[in-house]
Parts: sequence; C-alpha cells; structure tokens
Amino acid sequence: MQPLTHQVWAKHYVELRPHIIQEWPYIEPMELDVVGDDFDGLVELVQRTTGLTADDVHQRLRTLDVDELGLGSGEQPDDGAQGHASLDQLRVGSGFAESERDAIVARLQKLNRRLKRFPADGTDLELSVKDRDTTKQSVTLECSVPGFSRFVATSRETDLRDALMDVREDLWRQVDDAVTKRTQASR
Repeated sequence: MQPLTHQVWAKHYVELRPHIIQEWPYIEPMELDVVGDDFDGLVELVQRTTGLTADDVHQRLRTLDVDELGLGSGEQPDDGAQGHASLDQLRVGSGFAESERDAIVARLQKLNRRLKRFPADGTDLELSVKDRDTTKQSVTLECSVPGFSRFVATSRETDLRDALMDVREDLWRQVDDAVTKRTQASR
C-alpha cells in the first residue's frame, strides 16, 4: 500500500472522488469537481468543510484506504483522535444519570450522520436538563467542534423524549446552517 500523494491524486482523481466524498460526506460534489486534479485545492476544500488543520487533512489523505488503487495504510482507521466525531463523545450532564446514557444516545442517533464530518479530537458534546419532569423543564445539548462557534440547542418540551428529539433536530439544523454558510462564503 502507498500513500495518497499529489501525483496519485493528479492521475486518479476521478476514481478517488467517491472515496473522498465517503470520507467527508458533506463536501459538496460540485466543489470537488471544481478542484479537479489540484491536490492543494482538495486540502483547502476539506479544511473549509471540516475545520481540520492542513496537517490533519494531509495525514487523513495519506492513510485513505483505496484497495483497487493500492492506496492507504493497509489498516482499518481507528476511531480515536484521528477518527470522526460521534455520539460516543456525549457526556450526560446535570439532571441525567449515567445509566440513561445508552437510551439517550439511541434517541439522538441521527446526529451521528452530521457529527462524522468533524474530527473526534476537539469535538465535545454535553446534554443536561434543568427542572426535570416539571412544566419548567429545559433540555440543553451543547456541541463544540473545531473551526466553528459552539452550537447550543435547547428545548422546553415537557415530555423528555420529545425534548430530546427537539434538541436533536435543532442541533442538526444549526450544523447544516453553519456549514452551508461557510461553504457559500468560500465561493
């Protein structure tokens, strides 16, 4: 296996395009088309989309596994510091017991599709509730990701399950809006 280099990208960018989109699913395909065979343009596009540093992007590209082209490390990527963000990083804060974590993660699972665009390293999620099971209940989901302002989703739904779905949808929307805004600003 060999690393993905400038020369390999220039020669095989058409074949590599689907692998780049799989690795970073929120890269706009049209923007990737504009990059074409420009490796430095690819690095800049990934940086703008994910908030990763150029060094992190280069590292991920060097280890991108594409068996049919003999590219990559030959190893499965680990889900540690170089991996994608996920709900595995969710901390349950005040108002929740750690024993409720699995059920909460199951309810918020849809967010993993948005979180995986960000690096695990530097991404932080915390869920808390105030005045639980009262009419004044307030659920807050906070999310910090590299390169973006903190996202804060809140719900005043009195049913806890409804409140969790509400903050899930609000965070989903905030992430989409922030990424869209950044993408449009970079054009």
